[in-house]
Amino acid sequence: MNRPSHTLIGFFKILVYAVDMKEIMLPELVIVFLLLLPVIRPLIKGLRAHEGLAWFPLIALLVCIGLVPAYGFRSECVPLFVYALVVNIRKLHTLILSVKRAYTASYDENLAPILLSLLFLSLGAGIALYFAPLVDTALLNQGVRSVRLIDGTRNAIIARIYETPDANVAQTADAQPLILMVPPELGSVPSIDRLCGQLRDNGFTVISYSRLGFDAPAVSEDGKLHYPSFANLVGLFNTSISGTDTEKPNQRGKLIEQGRQQDIEFLLSSIRADRLGLASPSSVILAAYDAGASALVMLAASPAFVAAHPEVKGIIAVESPLWSVYQTETKAPLENASWWTTLWDNLANLWPKPVRATGDLPRPAIPTLFLVSDKVTNQKERNGRYSPVVRSLRLPSSSALLIAVEGAGILDYADYPAKHPLYSLFFSGRSRAAWRNKDFIAGTASLMGNFAALVLDQPVAGIRHWKTGLSDKTYFETGGGWNLPEARSILLP
Repeated sequence: MNRPSHTLIGFFKILVYAVDMKEIMLPELVIVFLLLLPVIRPLIKGLRAHEGLAWFPLIALLVCIGLVPAYGFRSECVPLFVYALVVNIRKLHTLILSVKRAYTASYDENLAPILLSLLFLSLGAGIALYFAPLVDTALLNQGVRSVRLIDGTRNAIIARIYETPDANVAQTADAQPLILMVPPELGSVPSIDRLCGQLRDNGFTVISYSRLGFDAPAVSEDGKLHYPSFANLVGLFNTSISGTDTEKPNQRGKLIEQGRQQDIEFLLSSIRADRLGLASPSSVILAAYDAGASALVMLAASPAFVAAHPEVKGIIAVESPLWSVYQTETKAPLENASWWTTLWDNLANLWPKPVRATGDLPRPAIPTLFLVSDKVTNQKERNGRYSPVVRSLRLPSSSALLIAVEGAGILDYADYPAKHPLYSLFFSGRSRAAWRNKDFIAGTASLMGNFAALVLDQPVAGIRHWKTGLSDKTYFETGGGWNLPEARSILLP
């Protein structure tokens, strides 16, 4: 065996032994290795005779594509994929000649293109490896079971129940308070799976769910991911980006909000009817993200809902847009206007109509925690994105509390900092984060769990408090039903 072959085998051994915690880093390092060798081939005399190296970039590209079914879409791998794609396009002619055995390698290349290739490869590899997930991205299965529920003419709901492993189901549900967790529309159950598991470990029974054909993705009983149609995906993205700015996305947001309200009431009735294999709990905390959070706030402000569900003791709304508060701006009709002014006004109506948060504000009658990004401390954001939440909080009879952990972004109260660190960077908070990425799951579970323990009429045996002096790095704002010292107690050991 010649010396270059020994080098290749040794490099692969290093890859295998170097990667022990982040499984995805192994294929990423293999991709980098496959792309690197053809680049440095002209510089190492022992590699020049290996004609098969010309095929390594194509293999690297195929491995890049294979990361998607294996690990889901990984945004940090996009630069590496783009580099592999460009290299393959650039070397396509070489591969064709290689198949025809008409290719003869030439090594009188200028050093500049080699250095440029190394630069771009290093950049792509650095992003992929540095922002690799900090935890296993696979869904939890220990202590988790799934139940399919049929809701009239709507698509099936797949409920995921997180409960203490190897414990009697009925006894566990009766002894532990229940958290019903409504996931975000984009990201759905996979984006809060670890958080739900942490809450389960903190002493709660947790139910989350996804609806087939809507959630992106929905998770079936066997753990398989199902994505909605491309049109629905585009609609969800447009709603999340423009739902508080223009009319059509806002209208869609209101429909999603109404759908989440139906989901919540259906799941509560399913729990009462024992369709989930759980004893009907005496205490329930409702938690939700995005449109689900808005749905919760609206339900908490509904006297009929509050009267019908005395078991609901508290509401946790994470980054609630409160789409129902937004109304389309209307202009006064023109009188005695010139034809040119009338024509211009008609043309202006073709543009997306803006919306403003001018509708009736919800007044939650159930203790409510708004968990938001620290951007809420910025005056522009308070007058914009967070205006409905802040104004609702200030209503005299509102039993609400707002918390923003220093440096937390709009995605950080979920699994994103640990599973998708690059997303967390793109949607970061205003200040330097008080928590490291790997701490956000446990920290968020602690905030939610301590709030639940504060409002429940029963103790939570396994509750764990976050002991980091966080009260010095947390923004509080309270409504009429709270006082600040009591609210701060959810952060103390």
